[in-house]
Formats: sequence, C-alpha cells, structure tokens
Amino acid sequence: MKLINKMLLAAVLAIAATCFVTSTFAQKQKSKEELFKEIVTLSNTKKPEDTEKAYQLSKEFLNRFPKEKDENAQKLKKFVKGYRENSFFKAYEEKKFADVFAIGKEILADEPDNISISMNLGYAGYDAMLKSNDKSFGDDSIKYSKQTLQLFEAGKVPASFAPFSNKDEAFAWMYYVIGFFSTEKDPKESAINFYKSTLYESSIKKTAQPYYVIAFYYESVYEKMSAEFSAKSKAKTIDDAQINAETEKINIVLDQMIDAYARAYKFGEIEKNPSKDEWKKRLTEVYLFRKRPEAALDAYLNYVMATPLKDPGGF
Repeated sequence: MKLINKMLLAAVLAIAATCFVTSTFAQKQKSKEELFKEIVTLSNTKKPEDTEKAYQLSKEFLNRFPKEKDENAQKLKKFVKGYRENSFFKAYEEKKFADVFAIGKEILADEPDNISISMNLGYAGYDAMLKSNDKSFGDDSIKYSKQTLQLFEAGKVPASFAPFSNKDEAFAWMYYVIGFFSTEKDPKESAINFYKSTLYESSIKKTAQPYYVIAFYYESVYEKMSAEFSAKSKAKTIDDAQINAETEKINIVLDQMIDAYARAYKFGEIEKNPSKDEWKKRLTEVYLFRKRPEAALDAYLNYVMATPLKDPGGF
C-alpha cells in the first residue's frame, strides 16, 4: 500500500511539474503585438537597464517572427543593429576584449559583410596583446584580418577607417596583424604578410619589426638550403651545373637576407631599438661572407633604403 502511495505521489508531482513548466512557457509567449508594445514601453524609459531588456526582447521578436517585414519589424532590426554596434564600440573603448569578440562575432554572424566590425576585430587581438600581453585572441585576429582584406578586395568600404587614419593604414595593419600572430606557427606566412604590410604608405613601412622578421625567415631558408646542398655534395648526387644553380639560389637568399637586415637596422637606429646593434652585427657578417668590401657597407645601406624590398614568398 505504501508503495502504491509513493508511486501515486510521484505521478502527481510529475504532472504538477509539467503543468508548471507549460504554464510558465505559455506566460512567456506573448503575442507579436504584446511583445512589440513591451519593447516600445521599455525603450521609452531611456534607462540603460530597460534599453538592454528591450534589446533582448527585440532579438526574441525577430527570432520568433523571422518572416515579418512590416514597419515594426524593420524598426526592431534597425534598433538591434544599432544597439549591438554601440555595445561593440563601447566595449572596445573600455578595452573589454572578451566582450568585443563576443559581440563582434554575433554581429558578423548576421552581417558577414560588416567590414567596420571585422576590421576592428582584426586589430583588437593585437591591441589586447599590447594592453595586457593577452595573446589569446591571436587566431581570431588572423581570421578577421583576412576577412577584412577579402571585403576590401571585393570593394567594401567602412563608413570610418577608425582606429586607422585611412585605407592604406587599414590594409597595412591587417597584413601586419596576420604576420605578427603567424610568426611562431608559420614563419613563411608571417614573412609574406609582414612584407605586404610594408607596401602601403603607413607608419608600418618605416618600422624595424617587419624587416627583422623577414630577415629571420631568410635565416631559416638559408639554413635549410645550405644543409640540403651540403648533403647532396657529400653524396655526389649533383653535377657541376646543378652545383652552380643551387649556389646561385643560396646567394640570392643571402642577398635578400642582407637587404632585410639592412632595413631592420636603419629603422631600428631611428627607433632606438635595443636590438639594432645585434642586427648590424649579423648584417655585417653576412655581407662580408658574400665577399663584399667592408668600406662600401654604408653606401650599400643607403642603396638598399632607396630600392624596393623583394617578396619573400618565392622561398
């Protein structure tokens, strides 16, 4: 008998719980007109907490009635868009980078062509690293920098280039960010993107960092090519013509390494970069290794600064 009573009680409780959930759900499901009216009422108070509630209810409205295209639905779409963008830029101003990426991703999920948001997200990961040495947004910054470059190439232009001064600055920084966060994972991609960052008239063009990274990439290329050449020579698997051809390739790498170190050193001097003397030392070593006259080094440096840098993508 006690067992039957327990089973009956459990059944009653289960029914009661179901009724409560159903009742609660029913209470939440306001009609389209009721929901819109509540949103308007909350919006009119001008209180931040009510505006936030209106925003959440507006998203609920648009999710529940996705096919609505009347005037009210258009107003809510405009409100949601404006509120999210304001929240995004406010979070950026306050350097709340976790919020910046959370809101930005939500915006781009609905507006994949919003170049202003993707551009700011591209830079935000680098900004977070500068402000608090937080590199956790590096992969996201690479992703959104690439997305921004694609949008630029497709002809998209933001209403404002902020935080950059113009399109050239924006282009240069998107490539720079990709280069910066690729340095450890993919040195070649890093070098290529740093190179591209120097092709635009921007502040980056006259900084040492891109050129040093490119020089360091050539170091790894030279090391690999030299080891392979040495192994082939010892094994006698290449003839004289091949020896000459591979030697020429290695010499080209060395020359472009010298070129990159020269730029890193010259701009490092202007910046008073603590690594400038180390760069000049390595530059001089490779320069002399190529059997060039030490007395002509200064003239060579001036020559390099007057010529365009070569693309490291070929190696």
